[in-house]
Amino acid sequence: MELPEITQYHIQERCTEQSYMRGLAYFYDGAIGNPTLHDYTLSGTCQGTDIEPYRVTVELTPMGIADADCSCVYDWGGDCKHIVALLLTYVHEPDAILSLEPLLTALAEKPKSNLLQVISELLKRAPELAPIAQTYSDVPVVPARTEPLPLVTGYREQIDRLFGDGFLEQDQLHHLLSELEGLRRQAIFLAQSDERERALSILHALIHQSIVRYPDTLQQSELPRFVKKCTEAFTEIVTPAQAPGAPFEHYQLLLELSFDAEEVFTPLLTDFLEQLCLGESDTSELEAEIEEHLDNSPDRRAHVRLLLALYLASGRSEDYLRLAQSEDEGYRLIQTLFTLQREDTAWEALQTFPLSVDEYWDLSQNPTCQRVPKFTEKLLTLLSSHQTETAIPFYQRLIEHTSLSRKQGDYRKVRGHLTQLKKLYRRLDREHQWAAYLTDFQKRHARKRKLLEHIDIL
Repeated sequence: MELPEITQYHIQERCTEQSYMRGLAYFYDGAIGNPTLHDYTLSGTCQGTDIEPYRVTVELTPMGIADADCSCVYDWGGDCKHIVALLLTYVHEPDAILSLEPLLTALAEKPKSNLLQVISELLKRAPELAPIAQTYSDVPVVPARTEPLPLVTGYREQIDRLFGDGFLEQDQLHHLLSELEGLRRQAIFLAQSDERERALSILHALIHQSIVRYPDTLQQSELPRFVKKCTEAFTEIVTPAQAPGAPFEHYQLLLELSFDAEEVFTPLLTDFLEQLCLGESDTSELEAEIEEHLDNSPDRRAHVRLLLALYLASGRSEDYLRLAQSEDEGYRLIQTLFTLQREDTAWEALQTFPLSVDEYWDLSQNPTCQRVPKFTEKLLTLLSSHQTETAIPFYQRLIEHTSLSRKQGDYRKVRGHLTQLKKLYRRLDREHQWAAYLTDFQKRHARKRKLLEHIDIL
């Protein structure tokens, strides 16, 4: 396993100067306790202002630091001082960090009674680990073909007990998130051990309970961030094995949840489901579910976009076009029409549905549209005729993009675009703005003498 080379400079890049200096003081004071390394996870405790030490975790990759988390309440940008202290330990005292791989290898060879004794001692000293142990003991392992609902329900109940009763203050939420993160990592470990259904059920339950219990917190960004991490892990587990026995029941349950969730979670869940369903051959049940409940969506646009993606993937092009038109999804409608090679209808739609400059630009760079003969020229003509206010910034973006080239032919294109842009400014009686734009353009490209020679006549 190749561990990353991290320096003090890398640590300073991730935090404020104040956090770095305080973390440095913590490191020299020996505040970091029990630093360990397992796979690419660096963890330890840091004695801070509270009686109980903070739990600190850093996710590494061969290239550097992927993520870092601490159970403290710091939320003012960048890594906190406790994370800084742990990273400084990694940099300056690597021999103080215990690697768990040799320890786990040695334990694997011990009798069962020895392992139970180790687990018992760990739970006595760290009772907060009990929910992780329960994950392996309380919920029965079900055959792979059994529907996941009973297994998911069991994990939901366990996680709900972690949330407890009533409102969670910020410090309680941070402590809870540390425990939930342990379950998320355990799910990843289970997936690596070919226990995919248990792994997905844990992640599903974590997503579900984090969303359901969200109103019982201060409703900041912590739980949405955690849910996103769970959906990413879920997707990574499902995607490699999508074809044989894809966990479709999970999709249905998560879709139902997306209609009941707080609005902050709806686009996260619909984007997640779109990723999961791209490889599915039959999504008709999901499509019917969305159609039936669309009027009750907490974020109608998010569910519309999921339904459009499912329609397109299943070949329901007419339903796609109908829905896109009725829901004012002009960009998606036009893009699909060009994809389906219905060019005449697409150009009519371009006149009917005004788009943003960014959307017009994305169309001009779309490989499908670029295959349409003289697409950009036709689009410029349409914008110049019907949307002059939009045509001006589009021309400016096109000019800047073409100016990056050093080909003489592209410089001639720049001159042509500038000529048309000048006409648009004159049409709107804004010649002073044109003069200012041209002067600024010449200053920014002063080193490109050939380019300036081509536009000198302007």
